[in-house]
Amino acid sequence: MTADATGSLHVTGDRRARHREARRDRLYHAAVELFVEKGFDNTKMEEIAERADTARATVFNHFQRKTAFLDEWSLRRRRRAMHAIELEHLEDRPLRDILARYLTELARISADSRAETVACMGAAIRFTNVFGNPELAHQFEGFVARAQKAGEVRPGTDPEHAALLLASSYFATLSAWIGEEPAPFDLERRLLETLAMILDGILGR
Repeated sequence: MTADATGSLHVTGDRRARHREARRDRLYHAAVELFVEKGFDNTKMEEIAERADTARATVFNHFQRKTAFLDEWSLRRRRRAMHAIELEHLEDRPLRDILARYLTELARISADSRAETVACMGAAIRFTNVFGNPELAHQFEGFVARAQKAGEVRPGTDPEHAALLLASSYFATLSAWIGEEPAPFDLERRLLETLAMILDGILGR
């Protein structure tokens, strides 16, 4: 399987696997459309099945609970951010460069699909564990640990703790950005400013 610039997976195996993935993709897009139109709370699994032109049981075969669509939404955004890093061959660049590019891509995705971000991120904050143990933090932990081995990060820094701080700041900033209409600030600029604040610290030297 390979991921494209939209975060979608493309199955390169047999026809049955490709059809299954296409069905899953159709269900995902149907769900997100309904979340934007009706709200997460007001969308039923039966409606997702109807929009995707599948049986209700098919929805549960791919997404066992409604919040699984939010997990998929977040996963696709993370894939797109990683794709941007890989496309520009930034994997071995300093931590600041990697995180800046990653957050820039997330900001651009959010700005380009604000209604979707408001609907899905708002629901994710209420119904999933975005601040407790998010997958985003696990990805950031890998970045921090690699940078620590390269001597960029202080030896005493806990990569897991640092990653959770970075992820939590992202979610807090995004939460504030979706909380008002129109958008109260430039998301990309705010995320990069916050990143600099975390990496540089706030105390004078």
